[in-house]
Amino acid sequence: MRYKHLSGVALLALAGAASPVLAQSAPDAATPASAAGGDDEGSPIVVYGRGETRQVQTVTAVDIKAATPGTSPLKVLEKLPSVSVQSANALGTNEWSTRFSVRSFSQNQLGFTLDGVPLGDMSYGNFNGLHISRAIASENIGSSTLAQGSGALDTPSSSNLGGTVQFFSQTPTDDFGVDTQASYGSENAYRLFGRLNTGDLGGGVKAYVSGSWLDAPKWKGEGKQQAWSVNSKIVVPLGNSAKLTAFANYSDFKDDDYMDMSPALIQKYGWNWDYIRNDYKTALAIAKNLQSDLVNYSKYCANYAGYSQTICADDTYYNGYGLRKDFLAGASLTADLGSGLSLRISPYYHHNKGIGTWWTPYTPTPGGAALSIRSTSYKIARGGLTGALTYKIGTNELELGGWYESNKYTTARQFFPLADSTTSSIDNREWPQNPFYTQYKYNFKITTAQFFVQDTFQATDSLKINAGFKGLSVIVDNQYDPASQSSAAARDTSGRLKARDLFLPQAGVNYTFNPQVEAFLSYAENMRAFTTDPFMTNQAGFQAIKNTIKPETSKTVEGGLRFHLDHFEGSIAGYHVKFENRLLSVQPCAIIVGCATVLSNVGSVTTNGVELAGTYHLTRALSLYGSYSYTDARYDDDVLSGVLYPTKNKQVATVPAHLANAEIAYDDGVISGRIGANYQSKRYYTYTNDASVPGRVLVDVSLGYHFDAADGPLHNLEIQGNVTNLFDKKYIATLGENGLAFTDPGGTLQSMLVGAPRQASITLRKRF
Repeated sequence: MRYKHLSGVALLALAGAASPVLAQSAPDAATPASAAGGDDEGSPIVVYGRGETRQVQTVTAVDIKAATPGTSPLKVLEKLPSVSVQSANALGTNEWSTRFSVRSFSQNQLGFTLDGVPLGDMSYGNFNGLHISRAIASENIGSSTLAQGSGALDTPSSSNLGGTVQFFSQTPTDDFGVDTQASYGSENAYRLFGRLNTGDLGGGVKAYVSGSWLDAPKWKGEGKQQAWSVNSKIVVPLGNSAKLTAFANYSDFKDDDYMDMSPALIQKYGWNWDYIRNDYKTALAIAKNLQSDLVNYSKYCANYAGYSQTICADDTYYNGYGLRKDFLAGASLTADLGSGLSLRISPYYHHNKGIGTWWTPYTPTPGGAALSIRSTSYKIARGGLTGALTYKIGTNELELGGWYESNKYTTARQFFPLADSTTSSIDNREWPQNPFYTQYKYNFKITTAQFFVQDTFQATDSLKINAGFKGLSVIVDNQYDPASQSSAAARDTSGRLKARDLFLPQAGVNYTFNPQVEAFLSYAENMRAFTTDPFMTNQAGFQAIKNTIKPETSKTVEGGLRFHLDHFEGSIAGYHVKFENRLLSVQPCAIIVGCATVLSNVGSVTTNGVELAGTYHLTRALSLYGSYSYTDARYDDDVLSGVLYPTKNKQVATVPAHLANAEIAYDDGVISGRIGANYQSKRYYTYTNDASVPGRVLVDVSLGYHFDAADGPLHNLEIQGNVTNLFDKKYIATLGENGLAFTDPGGTLQSMLVGAPRQASITLRKRF
């Protein structure tokens, strides 16, 4: 809770021809999408990384289209090995609950880009980017490429300790056309989408503009997710040797959250317990009882009219929501300079305004209600440039490039008044105004600079070697804002942190035994730069760590085989990762001494794993897909936080050891259908592994029909039905949104969210 810490695969016969999709660099952001078949019916769904020296797989727009409209592109990646996706809503778009992890690395330790533009670490309340669900409408994504182990050297990311995800938008079509889509589903949810392609306007210039609207009530409690967006993209050839591609996207996102739960709360109230935003009267009464004795909590629990159980103060709250407005724009100029020399320059800009709220019973409004609204606000204004110069000579391809970003980020903790009335004086999705108290406000300037050098050497027709290194420097300057009303001596963490490593090497080998079998082996080192988290303590805490804290680092070795047979495509890989200087909020002293809770380095993690994935084509229309991964991730050290906790050799919390997917897909051009199952084993939610949540299997199905009419109203008309969690499984989805505990013998850690029950939708699509 913010109040505390704040399916399936179709034909893959085109895999060889589609291999350019998997190139580490994307000089033209439109190329991977089109090469992946993002705009073509019958294109491959999963593309295995033919020719790559690392573990790389791509999911195309065909897979996104088969999912429920509006589904997060992250959730579509769940079928790939070692990928775990958790969310409280069926679409995977509730940002407070959505968690994405790969090979035991969490979302904020991975890298994400859209058409080469960095999206930051996509964590909640992101300080240096935005979530992909806001960056672009899912219908406009042409392909998504996952590198499980390490991103390419040219990936603009300061957080990719583990893998990277590169999203590529669809290319505007050569022909004029209008795509429309309307969906309706469970809880009276609906979604509308439309896209206008201009076609060739002359000289190869083409563009599109789209709009989307989502109104999705929560599956339990009160509230909804509302979002609308406008996306646009243009391609402009500049003679025969250059091209300009640009996009501009805007989103307005409003999201009522789900109640954070614990095993004890689920046992007491059941799976459907939530915020009580339909009962302001009881929310006020709970606050008054709590405030009557904040020392001994004699009125902490009480009986309230309309409820069969005794309700304690932290069992529920009135409401919590998040609001976000984003504008994201980027461009890419590519040019062939002749004599084997080519250039790419890609500027971008992002502006964000956001807020997360919680109706707190702990701080009454002076002269008003027993409740107030506690908020954490965010503002981002960042701009940057990526670029690369490539020189091809003989069997070598040399590349030199870099990334620069300047980011101004502001965050504040404020409290807003509520009138002493029987209803909330602030609307449930309103931007609050005029705070009565500002606990803190920080102004950050974050400067990021990265360079890379690499060479790809085609030694023989069968052997390819690439090697290089990157350098990364991130400087975080923090200035405590005088508008803060808490004690400057206590909260002033003004200062600077630097994370710098100018030699982070990577090397890889790919050997093709024959057209059917290839092998790959790679090694990579990475560093995750400091975020703003080290500053979120008191002055004494920051002073204690500012000269000693180290950025997290990783060393990854991986290798495997890929198979490209007549009826089968697949891969098998193994890996070893050493993750060092792990950062965790701890009290780094004995309880008897007492000291501030700070972000500290607490040792290392060793991870070993195996990944398998494959597609078997029974017929041209019918295919089987499966994936399995085993992850053995363990802490290497015990941790001191008041007392010494025995975490050494314990499994990394929230990480399932076993993940598996199975899917049957059918598509003959008229009828399409899928049924897919996703399994994950139990997960620990404490560092000492004394508490866990059980594993689960979720089954999703989809069925579609494309009307085969030459003309008339049925021409280019499709109907599609989707059901998620077909068997209505009750399960815990997200773990650790409020942090994790070292131990939880009573099952009271209120830091997990219940997964969505069975949800159904029907969609109509029409192309004009």
